[in-house]
Amino acid sequence: MRTLNSLKNTVGNLLNSLILNLLRFVSRIVFVKVLSEVYLGVNGLLSNVLGLLALAELGIGTAISYSLYKPLSLNDDKKCMVLMKFYRKAYRIIAIVVLALGLVLLPFLPWFIKDTNGIENLSIIYLIFLGNMVITYLFSYKRTLITADQKNYKITPFLVFFNFLTTILQIIVLLLFKNYILYLLVQTVCIILENVTVNGYIDKHYPYLKDIKNAGKLNDNELGEIKTNIKALMLHRVGGYVLTATDNIVISKFIGIVTVGIYSNYVLIYNALHNFIYTFVSNVTASFGNLIAEGNKEKRYKVFGELDFIAFCLYGVSAICLLFVLNPFIGFVFGPKFVLPLHVVLLIIVNYYTVGVNQVSIMVQSAAGVYKYDNFIPLLEAFINLTISVILANYIGISGVLIGTLVSYMLPLIIKPLVVFKYVLEKNVSVYFKTFIKQFIILCISGGIVFVLTSVTFNSLIVQIVYNLIVSLCVPTILIILIFGRTEEFISMKGRLVFLLSKFRKKTN
Repeated sequence: MRTLNSLKNTVGNLLNSLILNLLRFVSRIVFVKVLSEVYLGVNGLLSNVLGLLALAELGIGTAISYSLYKPLSLNDDKKCMVLMKFYRKAYRIIAIVVLALGLVLLPFLPWFIKDTNGIENLSIIYLIFLGNMVITYLFSYKRTLITADQKNYKITPFLVFFNFLTTILQIIVLLLFKNYILYLLVQTVCIILENVTVNGYIDKHYPYLKDIKNAGKLNDNELGEIKTNIKALMLHRVGGYVLTATDNIVISKFIGIVTVGIYSNYVLIYNALHNFIYTFVSNVTASFGNLIAEGNKEKRYKVFGELDFIAFCLYGVSAICLLFVLNPFIGFVFGPKFVLPLHVVLLIIVNYYTVGVNQVSIMVQSAAGVYKYDNFIPLLEAFINLTISVILANYIGISGVLIGTLVSYMLPLIIKPLVVFKYVLEKNVSVYFKTFIKQFIILCISGGIVFVLTSVTFNSLIVQIVYNLIVSLCVPTILIILIFGRTEEFISMKGRLVFLLSKFRKKTN
């Protein structure tokens, strides 16, 4: 059932991710054609600035999700009610705090931008972004319950519909009015409608939520456990924000808002691919939490090995594809002025791969709730990232920012597996690092082969894109099959895939 529920969630989220990212891409093309690249930069910058306010959430959602695994598996509705009542109250307080902090930050907004020329109504734009965030905190907390219950696939049709509606209406507004503020207000209205619809569905399938006002309170032990996890998660969230959400701020402050816009096109594409792949990993978090509760240590280790190998295959092959396809693709869709130098793209892709292959360790840590063992590491990562990024940005531009991010990524790449292997899997971590090095060398060899083969140039950019994609997809895939085809992880992954396909066929027949 864990496998089948994970499959349902994965298929549902993949469908949502595919449609959403396709629509976002179409919307981005229209956005670039209708509005200037300055507003493209503003869009990316404000998303990162407001990410700073999201730190007020403190990781409460993740802590509550972890606490819900056990009562959901035992069908303990009363305990779920108590947890959800606490969660609702916490998110209402967070919404108020975020709104207050957002208003305080408003006068300092120009500080984040090197040159504000060409940006009209910046304060109004910022307030709309802020309003969307506050609305989300007020209404979206119930989704944690259905996600922890491995039933997230049931609300996927609503998400797909509202994502489609939002993007189509935004494209229409851009074409008819060429107005960025109206473009953002469409999103506000659709966020409200989506949350009302999804919450109504969740209330229907978890009827005890309607009586949540009469739920009891958490006892001291339960509250203490949640507070312990929140304290640890708070530091993780701060470090995670600085690692992933400050690049645009540093680029805007020291290089320029236009560069943020150019870089954001690359971020849009690799984030779309990352989110698509991450769906495979994130949707087994609840299943892995349930597996941990069973106490079967050997099975945990075996499943971790499978997931880690899957992450390597997906992120590794996609990284090679992105490295050799991104520039010709960006040039074809947005134009030559939006293309970054190849060495900058290489840094972007190495960061992408580094983050991707570490997701399995992060997922297992989240499922097990073992946050306290690397509490202060995220702060060290944040310090390294900001220090190196700011210093190098003044000398080598955007490359310096990406190098700072890459250096800081090295810490979680080492620390997360150490924590997971010691406190969750209870195995020697040296095997993991040996495998990681072997996998990375194979990707480097693949990249070298693809670099030689794609040195052939064509007059047509479309032909170049297709040729590069085929070569960069086939070379690493063939090498992985030749080298890992007889390993336990590959055979197990193949067997699990056959099992899932057989179940899918039975359901469709």
